[in-house]
Amino acid sequence: MARVVTYSIVDCADGRFAVVAVAASGASYRRGELLTLAEAEDCAEDLRVALAGCGVVLARRDATPPGTGATGIALSRRW
Repeated sequence: MARVVTYSIVDCADGRFAVVAVAASGASYRRGELLTLAEAEDCAEDLRVALAGCGVVLARRDATPPGTGATGIALSRRW
């Protein structure tokens, strides 16, 4: 069975965007300071291609749970 990583695009308080990916293990990764939504979507697509090479599926998490966001997610690594 393919491993799955979920991601979401977060609208940050400073008007920029971030892509936050969460692995099945619970490890979180964040790529921030993206100026436009299009740039964030391109970043997610680049991640999708890289993960596909490792046999990992990248799935978008549509809803952000209440109380989380750019400042509410505990992040362990940055890429």
